[in-house]
Amino acid sequence: MIKIYLGLTFSSPLLPEPPATAAGELYLDYPGLVRYLEHFHALSRNPTNREALRTEQYRQLIEHHLSKATETPFYAASFAADPLATAEDLLERRDELLEAGYRLAAPLSTGTPARITVLHELEHLLLEAEQSFQLLPGLADRLNALLAALHDRRHPALDLRVHEPLDLLPPGLRRLLEALATAGDKVQFINSTPEPAPSGDLGAWQEKLGGLLSGREESGTRALRGDGSLIVIRAERETHIAAYLARMVRDNDNWRPGVLMTVRNQTLDTALLMEGLPSMGVPSTSLARPSLQVLKLVTAFLWEPVEVQRIMEFVSLVTKPLDRRLGQRLAEHLADTPGLFGARWNFAVEQSFREMEERKYPAARRRRAREQYEFWFRRRRYPRDGKAPKSEVRSLFVFLRNWALEAFDEDKEQSGLIVLSAQAERATELLDAQPETELSYLDVERLVRTIYQPAPTQFQPTEQGALPAAFAPASVAQLPDSGQDELERLIWWDFVETDPSYFFSNYYPPEIEFLRAGSPHGCCQVSSPEQRNQLQLWQNLRPALTPRRQLLLCIPRRVDGTEVEPHALMGDLEAAFSAEDLARITVDIDEAGQPSGLLSDLRLPGFQPVPVRPLDPPEAQVVISRPDALQPRERETPSSIDDLLFYPHKWVFRHQLGLRGTPILSIASENRLRGNLGHLFIEQLLEEVSQTDGRVTRAQVEAWVDDNADRLLRQQGAVLLEYGQEPDRVQFLLTMRKSAWTLVNYIQQSGWTVRGSEQELEGQLANLDGQVVRGRADLVLERTGTDGVPEAAVVDLKWRGKTTFRNLLRNGGDIQLALYAEFLRQQGSGRVHTAYYILRDALMLSRNELAFSGAETVPVDEDHAVIQRETVQKILATHEWRWEQLGQGVLEIRCKETIADLEDLYLDLEHDALLAMKDDTSPFDDYRSLIGLIR
Repeated sequence: MIKIYLGLTFSSPLLPEPPATAAGELYLDYPGLVRYLEHFHALSRNPTNREALRTEQYRQLIEHHLSKATETPFYAASFAADPLATAEDLLERRDELLEAGYRLAAPLSTGTPARITVLHELEHLLLEAEQSFQLLPGLADRLNALLAALHDRRHPALDLRVHEPLDLLPPGLRRLLEALATAGDKVQFINSTPEPAPSGDLGAWQEKLGGLLSGREESGTRALRGDGSLIVIRAERETHIAAYLARMVRDNDNWRPGVLMTVRNQTLDTALLMEGLPSMGVPSTSLARPSLQVLKLVTAFLWEPVEVQRIMEFVSLVTKPLDRRLGQRLAEHLADTPGLFGARWNFAVEQSFREMEERKYPAARRRRAREQYEFWFRRRRYPRDGKAPKSEVRSLFVFLRNWALEAFDEDKEQSGLIVLSAQAERATELLDAQPETELSYLDVERLVRTIYQPAPTQFQPTEQGALPAAFAPASVAQLPDSGQDELERLIWWDFVETDPSYFFSNYYPPEIEFLRAGSPHGCCQVSSPEQRNQLQLWQNLRPALTPRRQLLLCIPRRVDGTEVEPHALMGDLEAAFSAEDLARITVDIDEAGQPSGLLSDLRLPGFQPVPVRPLDPPEAQVVISRPDALQPRERETPSSIDDLLFYPHKWVFRHQLGLRGTPILSIASENRLRGNLGHLFIEQLLEEVSQTDGRVTRAQVEAWVDDNADRLLRQQGAVLLEYGQEPDRVQFLLTMRKSAWTLVNYIQQSGWTVRGSEQELEGQLANLDGQVVRGRADLVLERTGTDGVPEAAVVDLKWRGKTTFRNLLRNGGDIQLALYAEFLRQQGSGRVHTAYYILRDALMLSRNELAFSGAETVPVDEDHAVIQRETVQKILATHEWRWEQLGQGVLEIRCKETIADLEDLYLDLEHDALLAMKDDTSPFDDYRSLIGLIR
């Protein structure tokens, strides 16, 4: 006789294999028992993970029913909104009735409720011989086939030990157990409410909970004594509790409790491993992770406008059907300029392939990388409000499946790729089953949501000697405990509240009365929400009622940094006993106290106070032990010169030590995005203007912006083309129309011609020992003055910040413009003017109106040419001073916290000859942690 322990949570694809038992013993759940019996009766089983295909088959059936209905069915509105979700709900109702014994195939009887009548009609359509509809068998169909075959008695004699009470079991399982008992198999129910522990705190609480289950009156209140049988362990974080328990297990060889871990995470297992103890086999990742990430992103390549954020997520994935280096390069591009197929995009792509050749990548790998790029990015896209051919959608999942299998062949440890290939295959099966030839955006997204199912968690093998673990509350009955028949000790690891389950009935009260009353279709007892709630309560009480000697409840205040609430049973515990009683059984690890009497028979972890030593604040200057290692670079840029002059530590860290932060692969901020787009619009507009004979009108400028907006936004600002971004896009284009025309008008009215946009300028400064400085000027203009002297103007384009740049002009802090003006003079440009143009405000800022009539001026005492020369002299002097400091091994750390110390150090400095130093922290300092600002 085969002994089977039957429990609703004893076995599941989401749980590890049940523990090894003696020969002839099995732990099974309801579906597992059906599969076990099907094997003996030679019944065909539905292939695994085909629920999505069943849903699609039922959808087609419903669509046919809707087309033939003479009256509007109750599901019509829902089906029009979401066909697959409606089909899934109706299929669930159909399976629930069949599982409970209701005969949908029988002829309709008088008085059948309208909604149940629709299910009858659907079933009749399914069974009609002239129709070609098919429906894969679900658990309900398999159960009814099994019940019909049980009279043959092909299975061995069974001794079934049922864990849950009969009245809480699903109707289908109750029917199966009744049939097995009638056929001669032994069916018995384990005592669902065990007797409480004979004495102690644990027994007192179990007595309270037993009364809650049975509804009996309490005989009296037993005070908690703190005898160690019931313990509440509290801490701020779950890691603190894990370290405490792991040390207890390590130091007490005979203390080996079971562990209930309803939320599977590695915290406790990692703590045990760090103490040299065996692993419980809890996984760190799920097999579903690759499918969770890749499967939901590939459909973004079908539609336009491009969903930049989803494309960004795709190219940033560690596991993806795209070359890793190419994906990294594209992610960096999208972070800065969120758009596709512009000049910078094409350069990034081709540069990646050139690097592959330089690195001697195998030709097959380069070819595959090129094919992957062409497949994903060079495919035809379809309007999001339109439809895409089903063949195009299918090709995505076929490509994904083939790639997953090939990648798994190359790396057998990536077992999640097998799950991904299986889900991609289910997607193609579902598409093949659909009669439609085109799919909308919502159809494709619904398809992905339908075929995605949680994949099994990959549990590692449990190491010998590890603590026995259960992963569902009612499964603690499976835990062995040193060969004892009963569980002696239990750690409820995550005694915290998880998301509650809400149960709703599929049927109205009159429908339930009809089903239970009995009819030609059979009496049907469907599970009510009350029964499901009672089952959940019964399961949640198992961990508290099962252990006989000791129960530890672990309650962190935060898990993974997020605040959590204690389990609902903690409220029952607080209601049953006084605050003084609870204090006797509580151990607060963060208070580093020793529990008196609670765990007196065990060696407990000791606590040692560690003094808190705050990290040192930033120092005004640090000493460089090898100053001769710092050498001037062959070529600097205006930006790097700015760092050297004002924030030397940034220049040393970046350009001498080569410390560069990993780029944050996220879409550029709003202001940065608009600034880059504004530069792009102006650059290409001025190229057109420079090639046009005669003056350009405002209408022509605005027409150019409108005509080229879509192309430029696709290349570098596709975010503004996405759904819901229309107000921002309209506002940006209105701003650009006004700003572009204002700039062109300034240029034309003042007689300037465009010499270059994003033009490279290079020069040498007199006393910098041949130091070359090279940069790119946003806009360079030229003209001949009224006196015949050639003139030039350098305009720096900014998106916003008129107050900041007005102050730079007023204080002579426009270093970049001063350097560009000096370089133009060295090239023979004669008089050179400088200005800032604020795109958002369509505002030209300069020191006078000599270059641009009508510009907003910043009054200064001296001529602009004198100020430019003085600024260059101060740059030279400051540069020389900084190198003197570096030569002496002194590196200045300039930030808000060191300003006062620096002022004291520089009391004797000749400040008038130098640039005015900044009195705040650099807004773009990547090295704040190195200088002590972050501590």
